[in-house]
Amino acid sequence: MRRGEERLRPLGLGAAYLPVLVAVKNGEASTQADLARLLQVEQPSMAQALARMERDGFIQRKPDPAHRRSQIIELTALAFERLPQAYAALNEGNILAMTGFSAGETAQFVAFLNRVNANLRNEDSKS
Repeated sequence: MRRGEERLRPLGLGAAYLPVLVAVKNGEASTQADLARLLQVEQPSMAQALARMERDGFIQRKPDPAHRRSQIIELTALAFERLPQAYAALNEGNILAMTGFSAGETAQFVAFLNRVNANLRNEDSKS
């Protein structure tokens, strides 16, 4: 995480911003409540993260016409500009981390990580 943060810092991004930006970009979530649920964080934590992201120019909020108390989260031009750069920066770190691994070993490692994540998601859904 520390190395990822170091790679993202010159872009004005933190690692915590990326899941939010990607979820909004991919249409998985569009409100604070949706994002908190999807990313499994508490509402106050999401509110603080969104306030920082808005301050830093990565998101903007607009009133939700369907729900008076809700706001729609949208990415700004800056977010669309920086996301590909962030992916590239993190990919450089992944390449460095996997130096010396064969393609098969890398695939197996990724498969193991996906299984670990699935196990954790399944455990979270039981709570």
